Amino acid sequence: MSVSPLETLPVELLQPIFFASGHNVALLHASDRISARLSSDFVYTSTCNHYLKNILEDRISQAAAQTSIFASKWMTWAFFKSWVIKTYEPSGCLCGLTPDDGCFDAQWPPNFDNATEMVFSRSHLPRLAFIKARIPKKLLRGPWTPDTVQFLQFLLWITSMTVNWSDSESRQDAIDGRARAIRERNLEAVELFNHNRRLGKVASLETVRFAVLEGGCDRSIVYDTMFTIGMWGPNVALDCDELDRWCEERMSEGNPKGQWLKTKLEELRATRVAYKGTTVGYLSPTGGELDSDAGDYDGGATDRLVVKQHKWNQPRWTQSQWRWRRFRLAYRRRDGEWYLLRRGKVHCLQRVSALS
Repeated sequence: MSVSPLETLPVELLQPIFFASGHNVALLHASDRISARLSSDFVYTSTCNHYLKNILEDRISQAAAQTSIFASKWMTWAFFKSWVIKTYEPSGCLCGLTPDDGCFDAQWPPNFDNATEMVFSRSHLPRLAFIKARIPKKLLRGPWTPDTVQFLQFLLWITSMTVNWSDSESRQDAIDGRARAIRERNLEAVELFNHNRRLGKVASLETVRFAVLEGGCDRSIVYDTMFTIGMWGPNVALDCDELDRWCEERMSEGNPKGQWLKTKLEELRATRVAYKGTTVGYLSPTGGELDSDAGDYDGGATDRLVVKQHKWNQPRWTQSQWRWRRFRLAYRRRDGEWYLLRRGKVHCLQRVSALS
């Protein structure tokens, strides 16, 4: 096969051509020869700076280039961490700003082991939040090593990346990756799928059945999956003869896991009664909640229930805070008195003396 003139150029000329092309990532995949000649940390770092740090005018092309970058073999967890440190260490925060430039809550150094410990808000976003690439398949299908889990968790927490649901292969990778995480009994990976809708649908009764019958009934995984159902899908039917038989069989064998699972199923199947109060302003289902202490037992190191407080779906306000917020939207205080708001204006004649 003939070699193109571009492939014969030395690296000293090929690199400037790549930079002059606007860091066209297609050139990195044009041929094995060109890819090998451009395979250096200098080129990769410059490419990441161009597409991951800056916000370009053509956002569609930028997102496509970002997707190609994260799907590349050279984009490993180790390289990405080194790039983040090198890029944002001068400013001292992932937002890319110094305190003089407007950073008011510096998050540094980055918590690569558990990204959810880093606190950001809409008024203080990390620079990487503007990355809208597709999550690469290599982070969806497993195997679920610590590096893979940490890399995926960081991208989900910090960036806006999601699965390409229009691609049938990506969809299947996400489904298979969740099943593999359950089979491998990797609680951290299963939690990512359970608590992030960007990785797929909410857990269902079929997910619980799979975790029990085919996943070895790891109690931590089963509990987290059932907890997700109670939180996201209160109307999910939970009647399953297979699970009930499994519980009875284990109970007859003297296995405490059978009674434990039966207790959890009974808790989740509890009748949900609509909240009748009017102070909140909407109906919220009650009942069907899991109690981590009910039915728990000491199963040793191999059969221990681990329950974590996840930050993925924590509400920004408590119920009492919501009530106060709704109250403040309806009333204003002036001169020690509460006045009713109508159409955004205070009606002095509608003084509410009982609230003062």
